[in-house]
Amino acid sequence: MRALAASSVLPSRRPRRRGRAASQGAFSLVEILIVIVIMALAVAGLTMGFSALGRSRLRSAGVKIAAGAKFAYHRAITQGKTVRMVLDFDAGTLGFEEAHGRVTLRDTSRNDWTLDDDDEDDDGSVDAWSSAQANLESAITASIGRSPFGPIADEDGEPMERYQPRVLDGVRFTRLFTPHELEPRESGKGYIYFFPGGHTEHAVVQLENPDLRVYSVEIHALTGRAEIFPHAVEPEELTEEDLRDPG
Repeated sequence: MRALAASSVLPSRRPRRRGRAASQGAFSLVEILIVIVIMALAVAGLTMGFSALGRSRLRSAGVKIAAGAKFAYHRAITQGKTVRMVLDFDAGTLGFEEAHGRVTLRDTSRNDWTLDDDDEDDDGSVDAWSSAQANLESAITASIGRSPFGPIADEDGEPMERYQPRVLDGVRFTRLFTPHELEPRESGKGYIYFFPGGHTEHAVVQLENPDLRVYSVEIHALTGRAEIFPHAVEPEELTEEDLRDPG
């Protein structure tokens, strides 16, 4: 009777063991699903983090350009010198230069000048004194003087490090719109001029990060004030007032 009773009890215990094993297997599956969800969230967060970092760098570069425009505008007025912002598309750097004399800009919309290649500077700037001397030497050929621009220097004539070209991390210049160039610049060196009389070129700088996100910085002519836009901006069609020589 005891053996019979024991045998009748044993079968009832086996399903419990299988149920416990099944529950343990189900719990492991839940754990795996949780890990997968966590990994997916981590990847999504990492992607969003990189995107936010890219936007932050674009914004930071835009702020540096805006601050540089403010500096150049006020320095031109207070020092009585023409200052220009230098954007190197190939090196990805931003810097500043200034001139010690009157500067006029060549109007690229005019083609009635005969240029002397030896005296022409590819930035479109003119040293008025050199130009006058060239005109005296040759009454037939109108020449463009050499560029009078150089590094911003201290009282001892030493270049000031803070205004030397600096790399803008994580972004690159894509286009520069200025009145003294008919087509937007996309390579080489571009310039934005700030004059002693408080007049500035109306310019738009477009920046791009590796994700192809574009920011724009627009510099206003009358105040030198800059606005930053989180998208591509192109200036309206230039008027005669924009194109005339502000020097």
